Amino acid sequence: MKKLRFIYRMSLRFSEPVWDHYFALRCIPRDDDNQKVTITSRYVRPTNCLNRVMDGFGNEKYVGHYENPHKKFEYEVEGTALVEGMKVRREPLHPMYKYFSEYTKWGPHLEAFASKMEISGENNLDRAIAIMGWLYQHFEYKSGVTNIYTTAEEAVRTGQGVCQDYAHIMIALLRHAGIPARYVNGLMIGEGYTHAWVEIYTGEGWYGLDPTNNLHVDDYYIKLAHGRDYKDCILDKGRFLGIAQQKQEIYVKVEEIQ
Repeated sequence: MKKLRFIYRMSLRFSEPVWDHYFALRCIPRDDDNQKVTITSRYVRPTNCLNRVMDGFGNEKYVGHYENPHKKFEYEVEGTALVEGMKVRREPLHPMYKYFSEYTKWGPHLEAFASKMEISGENNLDRAIAIMGWLYQHFEYKSGVTNIYTTAEEAVRTGQGVCQDYAHIMIALLRHAGIPARYVNGLMIGEGYTHAWVEIYTGEGWYGLDPTNNLHVDDYYIKLAHGRDYKDCILDKGRFLGIAQQKQEIYVKVEEIQ
């Protein structure tokens, strides 16, 4: 078990003023049996109203609205998390995690990729670890070749991508193999950006695997949100009126403390 200090900051700048801005921010780490979270500070600005609610997947989020013209929107969440990784999250299985979703829809490129795998194991976890190892060996990490709209089928065709693509491809392969799986957004030890990984259903609950790094999700990961794929747990989502270009900056830092 590790105690981690985290900071998650997002800044959104607009080239021209926008208004009537609604937003939903899944930036609150989950508090459960695997991680005990204490929020030490947070701000969201500008805003006329702000509420903390839970979505249909059990993720907490801040939702709010700002009606006046503005050229900048920003928020920050800081706190600590006492994390115990490599542990099953004991939850019942919802059937939706058995089936392909928008970003994990099966196709001929995934079929060709899967046909080359030789996967064995006595249970879901063993088979999932084998699938993760195969993906890690046969898919290359490279930024700039995919985007947030890239599906697993499109990413596997290119053979390159980022953590979101690794997660979507692995989820597609797992569901094809009859193993329920879900997408996870969160934070990882170090400094930089948010991260994405996978949870598989063992039969007793959910267990985290990180295909980008070929790792079990241990005490150095902080979970934010989960869903069928990226679309279900977008961390920063909103809409506004006005015509403007946007520039987003994200800063994440996670460090171990005593």
